[in-house]
Amino acid sequence: MYFDVLVVGAGPAGLAFSAMASDMGLKVGLFDRQTKTALKSPKNDGRDIAVSEASRKILADLGAWQKIDKAEISPIRAAKVMDGDAPFALDFNPGSAGADKLGNIISNHLIRRALYAVTSKKENVTLFAGAEVKSLTRDANTATITLEDGKVYTSQLAIAADTRFSAIRRDAGIKADMHDFGQTMIVGRMHGTTPHNQIAYECFRYDGGLAVLPLNNDIASVVQTFSAEEAARFMSMNDEDYARATEPRLKGIMGKLCCVSERVAYPLVGVYAQSFYTQRLALIGDAAVGMHPVTAHGFNFGIQGVANLVGHLRRAHSRGLNFGNMDLGNVNALKAYNRDHRRHTWPLYQLTEKMMDLYTTDTIRARVLRKAALIAAQGALPVKDVLMAKLTGIPVRKVIASKLPALPRLP
Repeated sequence: MYFDVLVVGAGPAGLAFSAMASDMGLKVGLFDRQTKTALKSPKNDGRDIAVSEASRKILADLGAWQKIDKAEISPIRAAKVMDGDAPFALDFNPGSAGADKLGNIISNHLIRRALYAVTSKKENVTLFAGAEVKSLTRDANTATITLEDGKVYTSQLAIAADTRFSAIRRDAGIKADMHDFGQTMIVGRMHGTTPHNQIAYECFRYDGGLAVLPLNNDIASVVQTFSAEEAARFMSMNDEDYARATEPRLKGIMGKLCCVSERVAYPLVGVYAQSFYTQRLALIGDAAVGMHPVTAHGFNFGIQGVANLVGHLRRAHSRGLNFGNMDLGNVNALKAYNRDHRRHTWPLYQLTEKMMDLYTTDTIRARVLRKAALIAAQGALPVKDVLMAKLTGIPVRKVIASKLPALPRLP
């Protein structure tokens, strides 16, 4: 069976790409090993996603944002980054950039459900649920997927969206840099007696990282990172003991705590593909870049990368239609996507890797460097405001210009 594009993986990136490609008039085959029921109504995996303004606009353009209950959308009004027990904090105030919030927090399973609801209605998308992809082969003209049941599908282009441990990426011979942070992340929702005022906190403690993602009604998604051994100890606690053990680590930020959801643990591994494309194949989402969650940019990089790739394919597709030589595997389009997405993701990926190495090394020298880095970042106006501009969607030039002193008027 022939399709214009074959997509492996029906996570957020795969679903979003399929919907956008369908809107171009392309015939899409979408493959995932999960059942249709699991894709339609995904279970809550405990992860809450910080969605930037640019990503929100992409979701809204797809019609997915409108399918998320407004009561489940929590604004981030400000953010603070703290080191150890130091009173100093690096502040991110969107008001200084002309915005009223840094972004919004939404449960991962609600985003997946909304994207599935949109994509499943696209006439040009055929979903193959419960499908095990055995192999992907490519030649100068086609990409071919063979399933475990022996069925074969061909296309001009294949898309790998099959997680940061992508089998498609590996089988295609694309190398990836993997960084095992040697930590396990525990996520769970907690209610506090002290209002968090919709402020997000990132606390680089000496005994492991901790983040507070503010949700509505003074509930927060509390993210803690430990060594695997320590994480196992925290996961074995009952809810009461876990809340009591977490309170002193939060230093009173949320007051007295109680657990309002199950806890889930994930090992922390960062992944960066050495190339985001090869012949007749492009990587998107975590298959391209799998971020450490500390920067809250994993989902945003994924959805914005999808929009970037589709933009280049749309231009190549349009030129092909106009000149009678349509080829979705156009190498120039894939090269342009690779260039743009690397330029967008590489600096922050590298910064995150180096930062986490620094903040998980408990030496006197590392402690001094951490505090110096935060103080320097607070004073380095362009650095902080460029990041804030990316989150709020306000042009960088406008953000920086708002901080400059007004020039005196000429007489």
